[in-house]
Amino acid sequence: MEGKKLRTAAYCRVSTNSDTQDGSFEVQCEYYEKLIRNDPDMEFVGVYGDHGKSGRSMRGRKELNRLIKDCEVGKIDLVLTKSISRFARNMLECVEAIRHLKECGVTVRFEKENLDTETMGGELMLGILATIAQEESNSISMNLSWSRQKHVEKGQPWDTARYGFVSVGKEHRWEVVEHEAEVVRQAFYMAGMCYTYAEIAEELTRMEAEDGDGRVWNKTPVVNLLRSETYIGNYLSNKECRIVDEFGVVKRVKNRGQVDQILIEDHHPALVSKDLYNVVQELLDHQTLGGHRRKFSAEEKEIMDRAMKLAAKEAESWQKAV
Repeated sequence: MEGKKLRTAAYCRVSTNSDTQDGSFEVQCEYYEKLIRNDPDMEFVGVYGDHGKSGRSMRGRKELNRLIKDCEVGKIDLVLTKSISRFARNMLECVEAIRHLKECGVTVRFEKENLDTETMGGELMLGILATIAQEESNSISMNLSWSRQKHVEKGQPWDTARYGFVSVGKEHRWEVVEHEAEVVRQAFYMAGMCYTYAEIAEELTRMEAEDGDGRVWNKTPVVNLLRSETYIGNYLSNKECRIVDEFGVVKRVKNRGQVDQILIEDHHPALVSKDLYNVVQELLDHQTLGGHRRKFSAEEKEIMDRAMKLAAKEAESWQKAV
C-alpha cells in the first residue's frame, strides 16, 4: 500500500433512539469524517452508522452489513471504529466478522482499546476483549431487567399493553381499546357457549375485518387470549424471558422459573368477569372446545351448562352497558 492512500471508512453505532444519545451519534459520525479527511494517508470512503441498534447481534444492522459487503468487493482497506463494544458485543459474531474482514484484506482499528487487527498478535487478545464487551452488554441487560422489575413492583410495568389495551403516559397506564375489547368479550362469550376454536377464530377474524384491522385469528392466538389473566384486570410479569446461550446468542423463551414473576391484581380495567374467565379455564382444561368430541362426562356436561348460563348472563350485562 506504499504510496497509495488507504481507502478508509468508519463504523458508528448507538444502541437507543433516545434524545440523550442523538448528539452522540452525530458527533461520532462527524468526528470520524473529519479525522479521515484530514489524514493525508487516508482516502475518505464514508461513515456507516446504525442508529438505535443493539450490538448484541449483527442481524438487523443494515449499515454494518453494508460496510462488510463493501469490504468484500474491495472498496475499503481500513475501518475505524470507537470500540469493540460499538462494533459487536456478541463474542462469536465479533471474532468471525473480523476474521472475515482480515481475509478480505481489510484492517479494523479500535480506538478505545488502541488495537489494530493488522498488527495485533493473533486472535487471542481479540477474543478476550470481545468477551469483555459481551460481559458489558450482559451487565447492561441485567441493569435494565432490574429496573423493569422495580417498576413492576411499583405496579407500573413497561411491557407493551396486551391486545385490548393501550399504554398511556409515563406511568404506562393501560386504557381500553374498545373495538379490541369487543373482540375479547366475543371470544369469551363464544367459548362459554361451547363454540369450537375454529368457530371462534372465524368470528373474531370477521370482526377484525369489519373494523378494518385485517387481523386473522386461528386456534393458537384464541387459546392464548382465553388463557390470559389480562382480561380480568390482572398483570403477570415475565411470562417470557431472555437467555444467552453458550454461543452468546440471545433467545426469548417461555419463563419456566428462570426469572421471578409478579402478579399485579386490578392493574387495569377488566373486560370479562372472573366467574366467566374461571369457567372458561375449566372448559379449556377439559378440552371441550376442540370440536372433535361428541361424548362428555357428567362433570364436563355440568361445566358446559354452567359456562353457557354465565356467558349468556354476562353478554346481557354487556349489552345493557352499551
